[in-house]
Amino acid sequence: MTQIILSAFLPVFIVIALGYGVRASGYIPRELWRGVNALNHRLLLPSFLFTLLAQARFDGGASLMIGGVSALGSAIMIVLALGLGRLVSNSGRITAPMIASAVMWNIVLTLALADRLLGDAIASAGAAVSATGVIIGAAASVAGFALTSGRGLNAALSKTARDPVVLACVLGLLANLSGLGRVTFLTAPIEMIGAGSMAVILLSMGAGLDFKTLKGRIKVLLSAAVLRTVIGPVVYLGLALGFGLTGDLAVLMAIAGAAPAAAFIYAVAADFDGEAGLTAGMITLTVLTSLITLPVAAAIALSL
Repeated sequence: MTQIILSAFLPVFIVIALGYGVRASGYIPRELWRGVNALNHRLLLPSFLFTLLAQARFDGGASLMIGGVSALGSAIMIVLALGLGRLVSNSGRITAPMIASAVMWNIVLTLALADRLLGDAIASAGAAVSATGVIIGAAASVAGFALTSGRGLNAALSKTARDPVVLACVLGLLANLSGLGRVTFLTAPIEMIGAGSMAVILLSMGAGLDFKTLKGRIKVLLSAAVLRTVIGPVVYLGLALGFGLTGDLAVLMAIAGAAPAAAFIYAVAADFDGEAGLTAGMITLTVLTSLITLPVAAAIALSL
């Protein structure tokens, strides 16, 4: 089992490490990655998610069950983050990134690892988990930063409704339901863009690691990392088993639960003048801790 997990996970982790090395060495300077990150958020990731959802073969009740379990997991993580945020700090500006890092897990990394470990058969389930995870995660992240910045609920709703990642998920689901997702000449251009996105997003994930942000406020950073990558897989795997999802589906939920926070939340923090530095630290630390918890969570789920 160890060899199977390592052969699936190690290449993905190497790509992430390569991204960090390319940025840290100065081969591609830090300032150039800002444009890459904008491309990821506004075009590559939305194209990837739209294609995934538009072409997914959802199987009715089973897909609803998987999506529902994912949504319930997100709700539980929001509640836990609220409690933990209040425990470590009375400031809403600390609670907002705590919620975002807990609920907005890295979709691309999750699907890349699930695909390598479980194969193409898990694609439709991955789409169902991703749809609810992205929509709820993005909405909760934006709402948290908007409300603590003093801009109010209207700003949160407006930002969420216009976010390209959320729009891609909604439009992808609509294309799937209407049948347009299987009209090749309509979806082929978007599919071509999305096909090259995974490697770029993983490289950017590594390039975004900033170890300087780990200095100071270590209690808050550790709390966020433990919640996202240690408690997360317990919540998601526990829900999966509780609702009768076993085998590959349980493994998928365990990987989603143990995945690090998505880099997307840094952009949201910056947009609302939130704790961007602290948010970057949470992303970095959850990536580091997930290097351990992801293989462990997957191994436990595979053994059940």
